[in-house]
Amino acid sequence: MIMEEHYKGIAESIIQLSTPEIDVESFSSIDNFGRGIDAFSLYNSVYLEIIAYEEDSVKQEQAATLLGSFNHHHLESQKILTNSIYQSFCGNYNIAYSLLRSFIECHLRGVFLNQLALSQHESGLWKVSLSSAVQDSYGELINDLKNYRANRDKILDNAQFLDMVSGLKQELSFSDLLKELISWELTNPEKNYHNFRNYSRYGKLSGYAHSEEKTHDISRLKRYFDNDEQKAIISESMIIPQLSKEYLSDMCCVVDASMVVMFNFISRVLTVDFYSGFDQFITDLKEDARFNNAHLNYCTKWMSAYLEPD
Repeated sequence: MIMEEHYKGIAESIIQLSTPEIDVESFSSIDNFGRGIDAFSLYNSVYLEIIAYEEDSVKQEQAATLLGSFNHHHLESQKILTNSIYQSFCGNYNIAYSLLRSFIECHLRGVFLNQLALSQHESGLWKVSLSSAVQDSYGELINDLKNYRANRDKILDNAQFLDMVSGLKQELSFSDLLKELISWELTNPEKNYHNFRNYSRYGKLSGYAHSEEKTHDISRLKRYFDNDEQKAIISESMIIPQLSKEYLSDMCCVVDASMVVMFNFISRVLTVDFYSGFDQFITDLKEDARFNNAHLNYCTKWMSAYLEPD
């Protein structure tokens, strides 16, 4: 019993240390705060809104089946992004940025795997060319998918597909995955690998994920306090408007890059034959105050091209 109280006390101290009091009112004065919250709100809701725009419940279910793998990763990505923003609210910028990298990797991986599954569909509607890197990494999965091509629902069954994937050793690098998405034209309007990587801040996020010294919160606070290490240590987990502004700006770019890949992918999957809601969703999104306030550069350019009359 005494030992249980000991562990309970340690657990409570961990919770207390990691859950500081957050003055939400103070964020209203931070540049990019409203923009960042709108970008988060959009990411959090647009996928379900897209599905809901189809009024036919049977077609809704069919759309959800086609996007099963992405839906799984999207749910995980939402959780990661929420925690990233929360850590920035706590002044833990190093953790916040590290989670942003996990977010974009999870999101893009969901699109990649879903497209990979659809590419083997017997209808040939979503066929794409596969690079040698993808074939080397996912050859076993591709062969398994081909064996399931006889039945539309079977090949796209989310639980079954994810079970097939989870047993594989994941050897495809993020760089190769991104290059594959670019070759499939899922990053449009951006077609250049280096431009997309830079815009999505991936190099910067990797520095945080690898815990480079310059990314440590204390290092950043030292620079903020003119190299006063004592102030930096005392102020750990302190909200710095300048750093919050930088994080929110970077987060918007990461969300923008992620969402444009999602729009490219979903527009190709759901506009084949049966689904009628996507075009209306995009038309309405153009007037959404959140979309306009978030200033999503890639998504805005993609939308203009998508809505342009043939």
